[in-house]
Amino acid sequence: MGRLSFVMGAAWLSLVGSSALATLPAGALQAQRSPRRVDLTIAATTDVHGRLRAWDYYAGAPDPAHSLAAAATIVDSARQANPDGVVLVEGGDILQGNPLLYVAARVRPTPVHPVIAAMNVMRYDAAVLGNHEFNYGVPLLQKAMAQAGFPFVAANVMDAQGKPWVAPLTMVTRRGVRVAIVGGTTPGSMVWDRENLKAAGLTVTDIVPAVRQRVQEARRRKADVVIVLLHSGLEGAASYDTVATGLPSENVAGRVPREIEGIDAVVFGHSHRELVDSTINGALVMQPRNWAGSVALGTLTLERRGRRWVVVSRKGQSVRVAGHREHPAVLAAMRSTHEATMDWVNEPVGRTPVAWRADSARVADMPITDLVNEVMRRTTGAELSATAAFSLDAGLDTGAVTQAELSRLYPYDNTLRAVRITGAQLKAFL
Repeated sequence: MGRLSFVMGAAWLSLVGSSALATLPAGALQAQRSPRRVDLTIAATTDVHGRLRAWDYYAGAPDPAHSLAAAATIVDSARQANPDGVVLVEGGDILQGNPLLYVAARVRPTPVHPVIAAMNVMRYDAAVLGNHEFNYGVPLLQKAMAQAGFPFVAANVMDAQGKPWVAPLTMVTRRGVRVAIVGGTTPGSMVWDRENLKAAGLTVTDIVPAVRQRVQEARRRKADVVIVLLHSGLEGAASYDTVATGLPSENVAGRVPREIEGIDAVVFGHSHRELVDSTINGALVMQPRNWAGSVALGTLTLERRGRRWVVVSRKGQSVRVAGHREHPAVLAAMRSTHEATMDWVNEPVGRTPVAWRADSARVADMPITDLVNEVMRRTTGAELSATAAFSLDAGLDTGAVTQAELSRLYPYDNTLRAVRITGAQLKAFL
């Protein structure tokens, strides 16, 4: 009886469909089947810097406020709420920043980089190159990119022939909407990692004109929505001398939507701040918290008008990772490197009978700064040494001195350089 009902029901539907079709104008049936209004969700992380799980390798303690594995469960929830409507992007600085990434690069590399393995599990759609991606050399970066199931984008990183070194943009389709993701990264890499870039024949140019060209290209390619993914601060002076270096500013995320037409959303990183729900010149502008502290979720509501999709509203929100369950597949993807890092950070490299503090190192002569300078001076054979006190909350406790304590002094790998200077230059420096 059930089968008979099914056959009869199908025949009735066919009959009604045929009769109705004769009275509908051309294209109306397709219009009925296609949604007239859709929501596109932009999920974003940035400046993860190795916080793949809720663990602080410096302190040897849990850190529930920072975890890409926890961010993964937030992204999963967004996908469940909006099936086939989520675009997941990363704003850069993912390959350097804590002991886990040093171990992955220098101590015990794995067949697939742990960050890439985790991001593959999460099914990212794109990541922009951050300046710290170049810290361990271009070959390591190239290997990581080859392992990724998503593209790295940057419109302003050029090879020796003046051509884009990675994809300037990528296109994805969500719920019938064609979405272009255009990348741009800070020219400051030409200061901070000049030798690594020079060895690979790479140049990082001005963000604004490079992104403008690719936004225009995306529109020519019939993109319905254009997202600009930047590793660049919102605004303000650069941390390097733009006059002496001749380099453009590093902080142009605010300029991009003001000066370039055709942008629907800007996701940016680099400055380790958070911007939840702002618009500039009609574009939604968002910055997630650094160290996988939050997932930014932007919603673009689009309406079908003829053959075009038009953004009719936009809003942003931030979901903190604290309190969210860590995704087991992300934890599994980086487990071997986590275990190797636990061994490495606890390794003693010396002993001290007294504690060394850094809290006053920027206003007073401190033994911990003298130690760093003396190691640098002896290593290079220089007569003098100068350094900056980076982490004022770092120090060396009495007893064994571990790799974790030393790493905490300077969490971002710097380049040691010996230079020959005149007395006049030394006086000017002082």
